[in-house]
Amino acid sequence: MKKTQSKFTQAVIGAKGSMGRFLAQHLAALAPVIEIDTDSGAAAWRKAWKADVVWLSTPREAIESILRGKKLNKKQLVVDICSLKKDVGEIIEKSGATHLSLHPLHGPKVPLIGQRWAVVQTFSHGEQHPLGRATLDFFKKQGVAFLPPVPQDQHDFMMGITLSIPEVLTIVLNRVVASYAQRSGKPVPSEEELMRWAVPASNAIFGAYVHIINSTPEWLRYEIVKQAPHDVLGAIRDACRGIEKLSLGDMEKEIAKQTQCVHQIAPAERDRIRRWINQWFVDSTKTFFKAAKESRVKPTLTIQWMEEKNKIFHRTKKIMTVGIHGIDGCFTHEALLRFLEENGISEACVVPKFLVTAENVLKAVTSGKTDLGILAVANSGSGAYVSSMAPLGKYTFKVKAVVGMEIMQCLLAHSSVKDVEDIKEVFGHPQAVSQCKRTLEESYPRLKVIAGKDSDDTALCAKWIAEGALPKTTATLASQIAAKRYGLNIISYNMHHDPFNTTTFLLVSKR
Repeated sequence: MKKTQSKFTQAVIGAKGSMGRFLAQHLAALAPVIEIDTDSGAAAWRKAWKADVVWLSTPREAIESILRGKKLNKKQLVVDICSLKKDVGEIIEKSGATHLSLHPLHGPKVPLIGQRWAVVQTFSHGEQHPLGRATLDFFKKQGVAFLPPVPQDQHDFMMGITLSIPEVLTIVLNRVVASYAQRSGKPVPSEEELMRWAVPASNAIFGAYVHIINSTPEWLRYEIVKQAPHDVLGAIRDACRGIEKLSLGDMEKEIAKQTQCVHQIAPAERDRIRRWINQWFVDSTKTFFKAAKESRVKPTLTIQWMEEKNKIFHRTKKIMTVGIHGIDGCFTHEALLRFLEENGISEACVVPKFLVTAENVLKAVTSGKTDLGILAVANSGSGAYVSSMAPLGKYTFKVKAVVGMEIMQCLLAHSSVKDVEDIKEVFGHPQAVSQCKRTLEESYPRLKVIAGKDSDDTALCAKWIAEGALPKTTATLASQIAAKRYGLNIISYNMHHDPFNTTTFLLVSKR
């Protein structure tokens, strides 16, 4: 992130942790950052305590020892980001500094534009401090949504429900599955086996189990359970004792009550939750069947509408020319090949003309230079192809078919590059970059990402890398066919963040 000069300084304590690195990376755009960790020297620590804003990205239990004996002043702002806030405010305010208490609810793996943060009320009202307001305004501009300030006890109660209880329920789930397997005389299935068999509803449970354990450091899991307010463990014990006495009739009443409760949620919100779970299901299915997916070059294709086949492919013409929005190996080319395959038409019956832009395709079709044309018009994740919209209104043509094809974006690099560590930047077509933006931010945050022009076709970018027009340290986003055509290495499959990543294509002719 681009650095800016400011009149104040910041320090991030715990800068080597995943959240600390995440904060330091983004805060550099607000003001200079001093990065501190346990192995930092005494001079660095002294400098950090003189900073105007001190961020505590550390375990909750470490805060008291870190601040012990420190004498700060009200002009300084100390920001804690603890998951549970019990007594944190009292400890920080003893130092003499103003306290701002925030909780990034999504952690470091979600881009800022998709995050929601909690603001916790403190005795010193750090959100009203000039540097507190500047900090909140900065993150709001980055796309962070803030919950209204709440008291510490209310925050910890909600975290007990949303963090502590799910952590403990992973242990309960283990024991329930083991008990059920024993009663059935079957071996306990592995987590991978459970995920392979899961349908969307159970995927939400077992997928959450894996996500909780996989995404939260062990020290934080201990802290969330140990510091859980209002005796979460006691509440779960009480609930289990209640289940022990539950009859089938009681269960029927409980299920009816649950249905009534959920139906009080607005239908639009219920649909949103259902879509989210279904997306999660598709995404995890892709992950678990990744090996099979990666060995498959053929994407799925859906014919949404088409004329009769003999009206598209004239029997009087043995060979037909087709103008293509892109170059050899582009996704539009792939869509044409899949369309031919789905209709039982030999590739030998078609001569592709690679015309790069949508306007060139429509111009060639309407002037009679090609028999047909195929162009991309919209993507499920990145929206309409703006560069295709203008020429659609400029030329008169006939739509012969509308097809949707799965877009399997891959990270491609020069044949000499074997590992992502050898890549410095990613250059690609603006639509490809848009479709993979979240994956690049989450999985490859150090890579510089450059979106080219609409004429920088995905396959053309692959060709440039192969021919040396782009440096060997530059990767691009394109199809598996493009990798094969131009002899590039596939560094990573399934780069698109939308598990339903589909592009709609129009097959057109002269009217």
